[in-house]
Amino acid sequence: MRKFTLKPLAISLAALAFTCCDKFNNMNENPYALETAPAESYVHPIVFKTEYALCSVFRTTTAHLMQMAVSTTTEATSRVVGNYTIPEATDDDIWTSLYIQYGNACSMRVRAQQENNPTAMGIADILKAMTISLITDTYGNVPFTDAGKIAIDNDVTKITTRYDDQREIYRGIVALFEEANQLLSDPEAADINPITDLMYNGSRDKWQRFGNALYLRALMRISNKVIEESDGIFEYDTEEGESINVRDKIAELYNCYVSGSGNYPMMRGRGDCALVGFSQYNATLNTPFYSTTSGLWNNVAACETLARRMLDTEEKYDESIGQKYYPWRTPEKGGHVPDPRWDCYYRKTLGAPTQLLHKDFQKFINARVSQAGNSQVGRMPNGDLASQITGLVYNLKNAEHYSLMNFSEQLFLFAEAGARGWIASASSLGAYMDLFKQAITENILEWNPNVTETSAEVVDFVNHKASAELYSGQTFNSGNAVEAILTEKWVSLFFVGIESWCEYRRTGYPLLKTNGPAAENRNILPTRLRYPADEAYRNMKYFKEAVDGWLGGENNMMTDVWWADTAESRNIRLKGRQ
Repeated sequence: MRKFTLKPLAISLAALAFTCCDKFNNMNENPYALETAPAESYVHPIVFKTEYALCSVFRTTTAHLMQMAVSTTTEATSRVVGNYTIPEATDDDIWTSLYIQYGNACSMRVRAQQENNPTAMGIADILKAMTISLITDTYGNVPFTDAGKIAIDNDVTKITTRYDDQREIYRGIVALFEEANQLLSDPEAADINPITDLMYNGSRDKWQRFGNALYLRALMRISNKVIEESDGIFEYDTEEGESINVRDKIAELYNCYVSGSGNYPMMRGRGDCALVGFSQYNATLNTPFYSTTSGLWNNVAACETLARRMLDTEEKYDESIGQKYYPWRTPEKGGHVPDPRWDCYYRKTLGAPTQLLHKDFQKFINARVSQAGNSQVGRMPNGDLASQITGLVYNLKNAEHYSLMNFSEQLFLFAEAGARGWIASASSLGAYMDLFKQAITENILEWNPNVTETSAEVVDFVNHKASAELYSGQTFNSGNAVEAILTEKWVSLFFVGIESWCEYRRTGYPLLKTNGPAAENRNILPTRLRYPADEAYRNMKYFKEAVDGWLGGENNMMTDVWWADTAESRNIRLKGRQ
């Protein structure tokens, strides 16, 4: 088996935690690392804590940025994420939570190598690649190469770590996924103890498929930038001369998926989804929202942007605020069948506008109250009957699981690659339309347990997405296929961490209006989150280098991260401000 030179990661293999983060001393004494336990014992704590953080970040940040949700209780002077005035306390959620888990994954990798356990080594590589990609995708250039030196040296007086260029970080990420796939293909690789892995019950095969699906996500993340820079050639180990052609590698992954064979096993169906289990009956597995009161939970309402995409709405005009709004037009009134996922996402079918001035937003909310005094605007379900029509019970507040990655996402990624002409066998309109329709179907079934792929409402809805004039005023065609695929993918990424935000920055889709009356940040939907405030004094030298360097002197939310800085993405996102 080839041994990859993971130079950016080598010095962090023995790290117990990451550096230059808030509460460094506590993180150096990692409360989550299982100091004397076997490598396999790290798996569930890392997976659970990562998903725990991502769930919270989705509800507080991603859903609002990506116009899936709106906060209803803000004061006129408060910071509103949907208006791009993000509180500093929100900036460090990913940083503080996931650097700990990255450090734990580094510790797991060392322990696994000491045990000569190829499966645990491969899983650790996947977890390292996943956590560091989430961190760099949130902030851009972040500590990577030197990260872990402090833990190795056991010298807490040196709490500074330089920031790496995101391109270099992705070199390490690609190398990790390549190595993980080889390790998990090793003839000596076996399943791990199912007690230590509540997501895949110890299955080496499922971990390999998940790792390669994440690899596909990473390749698509950097694809447009690498193609723009170097015609798709990406060197991920310059010393060894290792490189890939991102288009060819994506095509190879697709061919492995279709054939069910090859060097890169891929997710095969919903049974391979990376679902992290939670429980309201076990204190160690509670969701991040377990203690959230109903009042606070209901402060987050459905956004009309999402409602218009999922439901067949009609346009009305509210003279009191001079704004349009969009109530659901039922099939009985000439509308189309609703999205079978809606009742899983929200109760009630009216969405609230985003980026309104405080006074106008309050007028809108106050005017949409029933005679019984109940709001007519949708709220995320929390155990109630989500719909009196279907009787579907969905408890999003205390769900049994949330997803790190769904099988449907893999299908959307392949559909986009086919539409871009990167996969010869999927480059015809019929081929990538079939992937598009299958992806929507699979995502519906991933959410809604009351339907099947042959249910009339599923078939009808999916056919509607392929035949209605929904994408720049046209039906699905070769000219708007990328827009259509990514717009519907945005809907599917509900409650999947930061993925919808990443895809918007990468491609510009879905087309979102970002210049509402209350929009801040120069009407730019944030391109990154700011580095945590305490970096300015805890890691002064390298923080200043990063801010004065790639950020141009300000720890801002308007500078594109490396992979999002493409002409295609910039031009499409600009439409939202025009």
